[in-house]
Amino acid sequence: MKKWKLSAVTLMIWPYLGFAVSWAAGRLELPSAFWLYVLLTAAVYIMNIVNACSCRGEGAAYRLSFWNMLIKLVHIPYHLFLFLLGILFLAAMAVPALIFVSPFLAVVLSVISWLLLLTSSVYGLNAIVRGKKEGKLSVGEAVCHAVLHLFFVTDVISAVLVFRKIRRREKAGRAEK
Repeated sequence: MKKWKLSAVTLMIWPYLGFAVSWAAGRLELPSAFWLYVLLTAAVYIMNIVNACSCRGEGAAYRLSFWNMLIKLVHIPYHLFLFLLGILFLAAMAVPALIFVSPFLAVVLSVISWLLLLTSSVYGLNAIVRGKKEGKLSVGEAVCHAVLHLFFVTDVISAVLVFRKIRRREKAGRAEK
C-alpha cells in the first residue's frame, strides 16, 4: 500500500520537479539533465499507469477516485502555467524570428500537458470501472464520466463528482450493513 501511495504522490510532484530540473540544468549547464528528466518522466508515467491498473480489492473505487481527484487538483497550477506559456508563445509570433518557433513550442507544451492529463486520468478511468463493478455508478454515469476524463477542465470536475458519488454511495452501503 505504501508503494501505491508513493507512486501517486510522485505523479503529483513530478511536473513541478521539471521546473527545478530545467532551472538547475540551465544554471549548471547540464543539458543531459533535461534528457534524463524526460526519460524518467516516461518511467514515472508508466509506473503510475501500472499502479492505477493494479488497484484491486474492496474499496478500490474509493481509493482510486480519491487519488484521481487529489492528483487532478494538484496539477491545476501546472496546466495553467503551460497554457499561459503557450499563449505567450503564440502572442510572440508578432516577432518575425518567432513565427516558426512559437507554434512548434505551443504544440510541444500541449502534448506535454495532454500526456500528463491522460496519465492522471488512468486513476479516474479505473475508479469509474471499479465503481461500476461495485454498483456505485450506473452505466450512464460511468460512460459520461469516462468521456469527461479525456478533456481539460472537465476532467477535474468529473474527478470531484466521481469521488463524491462513490464516497456517498460507499457510506450508504456501510450504513445498510
